[in-house]
Amino acid sequence: MKYFKGQYSLDFEQAIWDREPELLIMDQILDQNPLIIMLAAPCFPKAHSETKATVGCNGMTLEQVVRAALYQRHKRLTYRQLSDHTEDSKKGRSFMKMEHKKFFSHQALQDNISKINYETLGEIHIAMVQYAIKLGVDNGKKLRTDSTTIKTNIHYPTNAGLLWDCIRVSFCILKQTKELLTGFDFRSYQNSGKKLLFKIVNTKGKEKRRPLFKKMLQTNRRCERLVEQAIEQLSARSFQDAAREKERQELLQEFKDLLPKMQQVTDIAHRREILYEQVPVKDKLFSIFEDHTDCIKKGGREVIFGHKINFTSGKSNLIFDCIQERGNPAETSYLPKTLDNIDINFNITPRDLATDGGYASKDNLDDAKARGIINIVFNKVKGSMQNSASSKKMETMLKKWRSGMEAIISNFKRGLNASMCPWKGWEAFKCYVLWGIIIFNMRVIAKWIIDQLS
Repeated sequence: MKYFKGQYSLDFEQAIWDREPELLIMDQILDQNPLIIMLAAPCFPKAHSETKATVGCNGMTLEQVVRAALYQRHKRLTYRQLSDHTEDSKKGRSFMKMEHKKFFSHQALQDNISKINYETLGEIHIAMVQYAIKLGVDNGKKLRTDSTTIKTNIHYPTNAGLLWDCIRVSFCILKQTKELLTGFDFRSYQNSGKKLLFKIVNTKGKEKRRPLFKKMLQTNRRCERLVEQAIEQLSARSFQDAAREKERQELLQEFKDLLPKMQQVTDIAHRREILYEQVPVKDKLFSIFEDHTDCIKKGGREVIFGHKINFTSGKSNLIFDCIQERGNPAETSYLPKTLDNIDINFNITPRDLATDGGYASKDNLDDAKARGIINIVFNKVKGSMQNSASSKKMETMLKKWRSGMEAIISNFKRGLNASMCPWKGWEAFKCYVLWGIIIFNMRVIAKWIIDQLS
């Protein structure tokens, strides 16, 4: 596919695009690639063979859903701010293809955008990169890779803080059962729990905090028993009224989800604060709200509570691959997976590969050579291992070029407000990152096109 100037245009018919030509080009990219939008159709049962098919609540079309999600990440908006843009932003309404006097609430936007799952976003990402390759933005022959961490939206986890979370959240859910469970009386432990939290936070020394933790653990166990009683009573009842029955089932599920977390937090706090055990990271729970959160420590840097993400970029800064996994896997495990993904998704074997020293291993070097990669450079090598490069000059050049991956990661995290994920749940976390990668790559493509037109 050859690039020609007639395919894209910077002749601004409307003054709204004058200050943001990048958004205009992204709009044209989507216009000329309707199949990219159609990849999201399987997520909507009502979707037809057209992008303008009405699929979501409040009459959103498939095209509007995808464009709204991209516009939201491009502008770094919350759902409420996005709702405002669907109503009173000329650029936003034009990009999202809003009809005259039509706009959407933040609830409708969130409901529709959240229906696009991680697997579908992976297909959209691959299609966008394939389009960039056909356009000539990048050929994938020169790759660099590095990992980073993205935080989950939690407070700093402490044993006292997690116990307090269990106490207050259990009480909040118990309050909702008053209308459904007549005669079910319970005592609130919020005041005593909050006072104990304050005392623990302001008390220094393990031995002095120990009796306070014993009291707080007793309080948390009392809350656990109340939750168990609520589960028993809700399970034993049913309602003829559909609305009340739905409410009963939802509350029952909330209690069933909360109870094992409360028990795990109690167990960890008892082992750590009473028995003074060193609790393994795999046994710990860092949040009852985002229970998928991992504890990530890279080198001597501060501990991050979130997830490790591995990015792979080309010479154009286009992000070819992204690996998101639970836990804190070694960086050496990422390289074979990355090369497999590049081969499967784009049928590309890179000529040059530059990585951080954390990826260096004899197995990775041998694997890369077996795949036909000529220049394989790790920023730091271990023991007697040597980089494989055609010349010393090539090795030095690739080492310097690899450092630019840190700038790409910084641009991604700061430019798209992606240092922390505000979306709830592991699947939503992965989707949040992938939406960011898709819009990041669209920006790279748009900038390349603008440079060609200039």
